[in-house]
Amino acid sequence: MTVLPPQVNFMRVLRAALLLVPIALLSLATGCSTQAMGEPHPAKSNWTSSFLSHVLAGQTVPDGVNNWACRPAHGQGVVVLVHGTFSNTMYSFGALGPALANTGMCVYSLDYGASADTWFKGLNAVDQSAAEIAEFVRSVKGATGVQRVTLVGHSQGGLLGFYYIKMLGGHLDVAHFVALAPSVGGTVISKTPNREAVDYCTACADQHPDSELLKRLRNGPITVPTVKYTVVATKNDKVVLPVESQFVREPGVRNLYIQDFLPNSRVSHSGMLYNEDSLGLIVDLVSAKQADHIPAQTRAASGK
Repeated sequence: MTVLPPQVNFMRVLRAALLLVPIALLSLATGCSTQAMGEPHPAKSNWTSSFLSHVLAGQTVPDGVNNWACRPAHGQGVVVLVHGTFSNTMYSFGALGPALANTGMCVYSLDYGASADTWFKGLNAVDQSAAEIAEFVRSVKGATGVQRVTLVGHSQGGLLGFYYIKMLGGHLDVAHFVALAPSVGGTVISKTPNREAVDYCTACADQHPDSELLKRLRNGPITVPTVKYTVVATKNDKVVLPVESQFVREPGVRNLYIQDFLPNSRVSHSGMLYNEDSLGLIVDLVSAKQADHIPAQTRAASGK
């Protein structure tokens, strides 16, 4: 589950918006010009920058994302990004989307789980949203001609990935699933497992450790042998708790802490998507560049 980041105090955001309109618009203009010259896709520096670009200038996807004419560079693939609760593509992937696209990957993402006119997505029932992901992946495959994609999900997006692959036949369309701080085991900050007891965020109830949806997912192995799985967590997560519940202890799953690679990192649940060091690590893991550089203690922990 992704909760509203600390920055989302709405009065503070609105005050900042009035001050930062010229900066946000200049940023967008700069992004357009660099793309035209064939230079790297510009990334947002933080969640607030992504938020302002969305609400003030109407930017719905990060630079380099959802280019339907894209064909991956040699040795690269097609990536589908899935955001978390109370988020959207722009808020979550304002830095990761461009970073992946700049490696030569074709990167796609969708806003799911809410009506088009809401700022924050990922609110509907997890199984309903998983069906949206399944349809979107089929569209990406049709447009790019690839047989299987790399799926990357953050927070609820990680849970959605596990559910989609196991329950909706996603193992036929996904070769590698990278789950970033996934709520696959639920989180203790969810107040109730009962969908009927929530007014607007059914996904929040589904992410309770005792929800019926998670019971269905845990009925038998969570993973499918034909898919490669990588789970990435931060020890400083304060959203998906306990942190260890993010790991899936099954054969074929690499369970990694960011601190295994960056021992001094204090990156947070959502901060991992914008911190320069953790962002670089995630890009390497998605592109499989870190496959031979996993610390020994991490291999042991993941059963490798």
